[in-house]
Amino acid sequence: MNLTELSQRTAKVHVETFGCTANVGDEMKMRAILRHAGHKIVKTREANIVIVNTCTVTKRTELNVIKRLKELNRQNKEVVVAGCMAAAQPELIKSILGEDVTLVTPRDICEGYSEEKEYDFEGVIGIIPIAIGCVGKCSYCIVKRARGELRSYGVDKICKAVKSAVERGAKEIRITAQDCSAYGWDRFDTPKLPELLKMLTALEGDFKIRVGMMNPFTAIHILDELLEAFDSEKIFKFFHMPVQSGSDKVLGDMRRNYKAADFVELVKSIRKRFEYSTISTDFIVGFPTETEEDFVSSLSLLETVKPEKVNITRFSPRPGTEASKLKDLLEREKKRRSRIFSAVYHRIAFAKNKELEGKEIPVLVTEKGKKGGVIGRDTSYRIVIIKRDLPLGNTCEVQLKEAKSTYLVADVQSSDA
Repeated sequence: MNLTELSQRTAKVHVETFGCTANVGDEMKMRAILRHAGHKIVKTREANIVIVNTCTVTKRTELNVIKRLKELNRQNKEVVVAGCMAAAQPELIKSILGEDVTLVTPRDICEGYSEEKEYDFEGVIGIIPIAIGCVGKCSYCIVKRARGELRSYGVDKICKAVKSAVERGAKEIRITAQDCSAYGWDRFDTPKLPELLKMLTALEGDFKIRVGMMNPFTAIHILDELLEAFDSEKIFKFFHMPVQSGSDKVLGDMRRNYKAADFVELVKSIRKRFEYSTISTDFIVGFPTETEEDFVSSLSLLETVKPEKVNITRFSPRPGTEASKLKDLLEREKKRRSRIFSAVYHRIAFAKNKELEGKEIPVLVTEKGKKGGVIGRDTSYRIVIIKRDLPLGNTCEVQLKEAKSTYLVADVQSSDA
């Protein structure tokens, strides 16, 4: 579906997004396409067309999307459904909104966007996708159905997008993909991620790059070169590498293509090179084949690695995947394991942040706080809350005053403003 064909008239369109950073990047592309076609981007109440950019990575997210689609349908809004659900579950959407509903897949968005349609971004954060799809075959994942095989974008296109964003005021550049460390695997004429990062950090301007999710399986193959590229002051020392389980048996059932020990070695190498860094990882608890012993192995890996950030997801079967054919665990058992896992993670994270109290560090201010003040990021991308109204894009020297498990509270010592 071509987004410019939404209506023959100039439409007032509202776009809302569920899901990951890549989806937010897709929203920015859609806004650019729509504006370029003469449509006006407005608030929900003013819109005659609402585009819901969907996510279906878990059952809970799917239910939230369905709830929103039904709300908009009751309001007699013209609804267009974009994103992963449009690609992977079109029949479900049609059962809610009818056979004539307009569907826009991630590939449609990719094909409809070109560099002359510069997308807007709010504040000082620019989101630049570097690829779509992945090389994995995870048994539980529906996103592969939505985004397909890996397709890396050209280096020139990415460099141009970053340069443009920086020239328009972006201070934080988030490069995204389903698996950033797989970048270039599909093209002989394209460099791999480390070379891309070196090209991006060579661009002029005052900005920092946050590299998005990297699969341990693909990161292992480029680790030495990756760490060298991360040595740039323009890159946050933030490594998001989802491990998903500490059990080799479960990792095999998940089709993850690495062992728990491989992940431990990855983390050791990162911390040896960058002592002050953030390891962010994901765990799925309650996978159908996960026994109590397997769960304890995941807890053990958590205690061994002590990651600074952990995303914990209770397994939910996604339609059409291999894992959906397996007998699911009882929901109360998955909740029990999730509670235990969460408590251990928060204990570890709080203890690590507590060690930082009193330190003075530089922080880049990137967002306004929901309850006042601002949110900043230190060199390892930790969240730092500053209870003062400071300009976005400002660099501040702060003293860390109070530790929480998921963020730090600081006072400003000095600022570049």
